[in-house]
Amino acid sequence: MRILYPCNPLESQEPDQPFTDEFVAVQQLGIPVSLFAYDDLSFGDFKPRPRIESGEAILYRGWMFNLTAYQALTDFIGKRGGIPVTSAADYAHCHHLNQWYSACADLTPETVFLEKGSNYLEQISHLNWDAYFIKDFVKSNTDAQGSIANTPEQAVNIIERIEQYRGEIEGGVAVRRVEQFQSQSEQRYFVVNGTAYSPTSKVPAIVETVTQRIDAPFYSVDVAQTLEGQERIVELGDGQVSERKMWPLDRFVKMLAHMG
Repeated sequence: MRILYPCNPLESQEPDQPFTDEFVAVQQLGIPVSLFAYDDLSFGDFKPRPRIESGEAILYRGWMFNLTAYQALTDFIGKRGGIPVTSAADYAHCHHLNQWYSACADLTPETVFLEKGSNYLEQISHLNWDAYFIKDFVKSNTDAQGSIANTPEQAVNIIERIEQYRGEIEGGVAVRRVEQFQSQSEQRYFVVNGTAYSPTSKVPAIVETVTQRIDAPFYSVDVAQTLEGQERIVELGDGQVSERKMWPLDRFVKMLAHMG
């Protein structure tokens, strides 16, 4: 297996700064690595260095792609003779909330999905919830207003702010019923080929349940505890574009080595 990282935009021989420590640690374990330039993809080009060997499994670790761009990346990898560890379908399955939600609906806050450009106010008003957590299918609102609305009107305003500041609504709008979680209780776990890994201790039962329901080669599972102590799934994500969060670097890269 070879791991593909984005290069520094100003120095093509170096990894992009946020991935430098992981890049070095992976190399020290003897895992082959390559760098590529994001800008090249925009021009229909893809030149990983060192080059991909024919038949080599390729794991990507880098910034988020939308579904169209990730499909293009896997196509480029295939044209160079590589085999993506995560197909475009698997990427979408864990990257977009609407695709994994039905399998885990009993483990995560209730969610309603709205089509882009639909009558948001009318649909949200029908829910009659005490509060609404607003995001698109991938990310929530990150400006000062945040993602929680107390009224349908506030919810629509957050949707508009997501579109304004991020440039698009990716996939559609997700309206989630707000659940109160214990402060600092959220933890990230990873699943590799059906086996769940923890950053520090044993894997909680709720994550093991997810591994039985979600079939994808590499994804993250974020878990938090309610005020009553119940474990709940906050979100899933494609492992290739999920941050390590509180994971020790050595533990994380040893987990990556298991994929090979």
